[in-house]
Amino acid sequence: MIGKNVIIRLLSVVLVITLLIILLCSCKSIAELTFDDKGKSFELEKGDRINIKLESNPTTGYEWILSGETDTSVVSLFDSKFVQTEKEEELVGVGGYEIFTFKAENSGQTEIILTYKRSWEE
Repeated sequence: MIGKNVIIRLLSVVLVITLLIILLCSCKSIAELTFDDKGKSFELEKGDRINIKLESNPTTGYEWILSGETDTSVVSLFDSKFVQTEKEEELVGVGGYEIFTFKAENSGQTEIILTYKRSWEE
């Protein structure tokens, strides 16, 4: 006969697995775009996230800057980070990628314009 503790543990495991499945199914998708996708249109649902991954080397003074009139009620900048290209040894001045994550806030249409320039230059 199976003990009461074993049944409780089995039910707990089943409950955890069920919750994980529900959470994974409710996750919004994340698409990844690159420079090659420039000028293309994309459709997102509210809550979806989109990553834009662009080559970058901030040690040169250049950086990707969000410019233009992006409607933040439609899409907002959720996160941005620089990821250095992996090398066998650590080197100063190595480039990498700037990754911008945008989140769809509401229905509508807008443009995301990123410009690679030095912040002190026009």
